[in-house]
Amino acid sequence: MKTLFFNILTSIVLLTFNYSAAQDEIFKQNLSTGDKIKIQSKIFSEIESGILNSDVKKFSQYFSPQPYISLINGVNGYYSSNQAFYILEKFFNEYRVVSFKLEESKTEGTVSFGKGDYQYEKKGRRESAHLYITLNKSGSRWYITQLSIN
Repeated sequence: MKTLFFNILTSIVLLTFNYSAAQDEIFKQNLSTGDKIKIQSKIFSEIESGILNSDVKKFSQYFSPQPYISLINGVNGYYSSNQAFYILEKFFNEYRVVSFKLEESKTEGTVSFGKGDYQYEKKGRRESAHLYITLNKSGSRWYITQLSIN
């Protein structure tokens, strides 16, 4: 009797899991192009807010395992997501943002690009640089694979 009860319970759990997984897949397939672009827009908005407030935490969750970082202070290369966090945190402390706005973004398949002007202050002097960012989709998630401020 216990074995029968256990088998029935296991079957119910497995069927429920399969049904929810199927629903998730249907949801992903039914996302319109507009919805997909909204996802990237939300990510770009979080990145923009994080940069504007010098708060890497606002967008570090999107770092790929090894994003490429290129900065005006000479730092460039592939770094772990943890290293990228601290490199950018130090950069934003040295090159204090005065203003930043992502002015353009574009999506082509599983790649999204964004660019904007980064106005900063260092040692009392105001200067500007161009910021470029690339997002790549892997599975159902978008990751920052490149961030350049030059």
